[in-house]
Amino acid sequence: MKTLSIAVRSLIAGAAIAAVATACSNTPETPAATTVVAEVADAPAGCRIAYFDADSVMRSYTLARQLTEESQRMMNRYQQQANARQQELQGMAAQIEQKRQNNIYLNEMAFNSDVQNLQRRQEEVERQLGAQQQQIQNAMAAAQLRLNDSITNCVNDLNAVMGFDAILFRESGVYFNPALDITDQIIAALNARYNATTAE
Repeated sequence: MKTLSIAVRSLIAGAAIAAVATACSNTPETPAATTVVAEVADAPAGCRIAYFDADSVMRSYTLARQLTEESQRMMNRYQQQANARQQELQGMAAQIEQKRQNNIYLNEMAFNSDVQNLQRRQEEVERQLGAQQQQIQNAMAAAQLRLNDSITNCVNDLNAVMGFDAILFRESGVYFNPALDITDQIIAALNARYNATTAE
């Protein structure tokens, strides 16, 4: 479970980190980028550096919220199933102990048979939960890659229009002039692109 908790945090934080800073992109303008940037104020005169708040993007970007919620649902389902299997194994162990205390086993062979059945079930449960963990981790990795690509592509397209020399994470510095903040523009562009895609 600790590994999965780390994976959840990676989905939230890692996607923002992967939206790498871009510099003087020569990529042609795309219709989606042009439409969004047409509503965005130009950067302050003489300034070719901007920044955005990754945490705000993750909170406000529809796709990021949906992927985070889906990851949490997967984790909750896994936890419920893990709890159910644990209770099942505890129940089997309790029955064996009760039969032993009540002298129900006629011989040691019968006792050993039940213990072996419990051990086999434990191994089976471990395999099942391990496979499910791997499926969840694979799904999270795919979701993170999708989110990374989405944010990076959006930042690149915006920069092709806005022409900054660098776009930085707010977290990468101690102080930035608030006039350099393009977080709202990035969020608007991300949601506009996502909504356009889902509407098709």
